[in-house]
Amino acid sequence: MARLIIRKFIIMLIILGLLNYVAYHYALMHPRLFFSPAGRPVEHEIESHYPEYLQNLLAGDLGMVGTTAVSDIIRDPIKNSLILLAVAILTTVILGLLFGFLSISRRTRRMHPVALTFLAAGSSMPGFVFGAVILSFIVYRLLYSSNKTPLLPISGFGLDEHLILPVLVLAIQPTFHLAKVTAGLLENELQKDYIQVARSKGLSWPQLIWAHALPNMLSPVLITIGEAMRLMVGALVIVEAIFLWPGIGRVFLLTIGLRLDARGPGAFFGAQDLIAIIAVVLGSWLLLTDLFTSVLAYRLDPRLSHAAEEAEVTLA
Repeated sequence: MARLIIRKFIIMLIILGLLNYVAYHYALMHPRLFFSPAGRPVEHEIESHYPEYLQNLLAGDLGMVGTTAVSDIIRDPIKNSLILLAVAILTTVILGLLFGFLSISRRTRRMHPVALTFLAAGSSMPGFVFGAVILSFIVYRLLYSSNKTPLLPISGFGLDEHLILPVLVLAIQPTFHLAKVTAGLLENELQKDYIQVARSKGLSWPQLIWAHALPNMLSPVLITIGEAMRLMVGALVIVEAIFLWPGIGRVFLLTIGLRLDARGPGAFFGAQDLIAIIAVVLGSWLLLTDLFTSVLAYRLDPRLSHAAEEAEVTLA
């Protein structure tokens, strides 16, 4: 497993270095893409100071935006985004596994036809569609109902009901995808001979699931959870912008000048140091989810470790 971790870390360092370089030079190489609030192109120096920036970065200095340190700008947004991601991931894992297990009939040990249709539809529906439907319902209810109190907050930050809509939009598609994969794997395992032998011994349904089927499903289930986490990180930028969640994704949109309101670019617009760090942060989250799920699958599935050992023996 040490080779796996070392290989993953080397790839991670290379990719993050490239992300930092490209993001830093984005504003420099395309200055006409950046405009001031007055509508005039922002003046950029043609000469690159990336070597100096990189030297400061390696020394722990993330740079400045005006008179404000980048580290101060991103500290709270990173925390807010991690809270949102953590709740969405926990929701996906719990509900995805639960829906997957409930989709299997105890009598036939196959997936219910209704559950198959439901999971297929849910896994193919983008979270933004679901979010648009929910937001439209809330808005129309406010417009045409005598009750002017919204069912749920549609924007803003808070560790309360403000979390519900962003978490739903982030988690809806990954949850159904995980449930579909779990149900398919479970259905396949329950048709195998060792399950028939276990049933003949009088084992209960929970014992068949947890003691026999689930251990053989762990590796693909963990890989699917990793895919779900990457989907959430990718969707984080848009979700934070829609619900005005003060996270790192929303700050990233402000740095590249994309806003959902009619206001002009803010103070973060075109800040090279800030863009470069945010690209590294988001990229590291994507790569760390891959590393985490790969290591977990390797540790929890003996078949992967045995296959790796056999491969090492063959190469030797």
